[in-house]
Amino acid sequence: MKIVKYCKATEEKKEEKKREEEEYVRGTFTDESNFITEYYERTIFEVKVLYKDGLVIPSEFNILRLPMVPLQIIDFSWCSKRTKEWAKSIKSKPSYFSLWFGEGAEIKLRFEEYPAFEWRFDFNISSKLNDGDLIEKRKRNGLKKEGWMDLFTIRRTEITGPQVTYQLWLYDYPAEIEFKKWTEQLCYIFNSPVNNFLFDTTTRRNRRYEMTETKTVDWFFNIQSSIESFEIRLKETSEEGMKQVLDKLRTTRNIILDFPSVDGFQHRNNTMFKTEHVVVRKAKWITIDNLLDMKNCLTITLFEHKLSEEDLNLFIQKWVDGHFPHLEYFHLKIEKEESVEFNASNVLKGIEHEYEDDVYRMFKKGEKGTDLMIWTSEGWHIYSKNGLKASVLNMEQDGCYNVNFFVWTEESMIATEDDERFIWPQLF
Repeated sequence: MKIVKYCKATEEKKEEKKREEEEYVRGTFTDESNFITEYYERTIFEVKVLYKDGLVIPSEFNILRLPMVPLQIIDFSWCSKRTKEWAKSIKSKPSYFSLWFGEGAEIKLRFEEYPAFEWRFDFNISSKLNDGDLIEKRKRNGLKKEGWMDLFTIRRTEITGPQVTYQLWLYDYPAEIEFKKWTEQLCYIFNSPVNNFLFDTTTRRNRRYEMTETKTVDWFFNIQSSIESFEIRLKETSEEGMKQVLDKLRTTRNIILDFPSVDGFQHRNNTMFKTEHVVVRKAKWITIDNLLDMKNCLTITLFEHKLSEEDLNLFIQKWVDGHFPHLEYFHLKIEKEESVEFNASNVLKGIEHEYEDDVYRMFKKGEKGTDLMIWTSEGWHIYSKNGLKASVLNMEQDGCYNVNFFVWTEESMIATEDDERFIWPQLF
């Protein structure tokens, strides 16, 4: 009897082992961009899933389960030209699509249907892995670093509370080529423009990249004619190259410029400042003509400028005449060692104004992206011919003069100390 039971138990173990061996099937997949994925498939409750290290990984190619999430659409689009067109036909469109290129590159996507999710695609960027992250490693078929080391990509799923981030890392690849290829692919299949682009060479250790500012701007504005927000930070540039960049820029919401310029550099065109918000961090090249070109802006911020008191006087006179109908505030930061002290008499010469120095007020703009809070007891109040009121506010802080031209609009909040809306400044 014992022998029979032993034989029966042995047969059952063999059957169980056989079933397990049948459940696990080693598979690979090579897509159009030459990725090869290595994984195991396992049948759980009659559903085949990717299975690795005791964890179930959602299949990127689970086509029969609709709707497909963005990562599935993106992966499927790389398979062939036909699947690329099929992915486009789904008509899934991101609510946020941003690019960054510098010492490496990154693409970010968000979708309204998935408010707690963000998809990131990183090129040659190191990042810390956390306990609990779900990692999937892929080998790039046929590609080796310096002829001997296999190249890999890593997919990471990071769950932090209700927020989930899907991240794809591509290491040791030519970042410019991959960045351009992925950007063009995503723009096409989602039929969506990029919202934000930050081009930053200030973090680069050298200029080995072929993707210079002129090539970048040329390439990008061939993909789409304009963008909501474009920020450019340069460690160095040529005069002619910068002129080419400024002639190509087309933004509808924000433009942020931060580049050094040689003495005497000036440039003007009819397009670069046709936007809502302008920030120029090294503004020595900005002239009064450039400033007058910003007539449709909501906010203007200039640092390290060379505008004279006569220029500021002309600017305010133009505002009084209605030349800046949408302006909410204009901010200048003046270095003491580079400029004379702010002189209101010269700046407001010939302009009717009211001087006030005994009422402590908080001036606040609350729109996202234009947050501004100013506390001062001194101000020069003026009125435009259209009946708008504005205050010229001068403050000294950290060795600088900050001159703010603040327009009293319905969206702004001006409160005195006895107003319940008043917020005292925090002192650190």
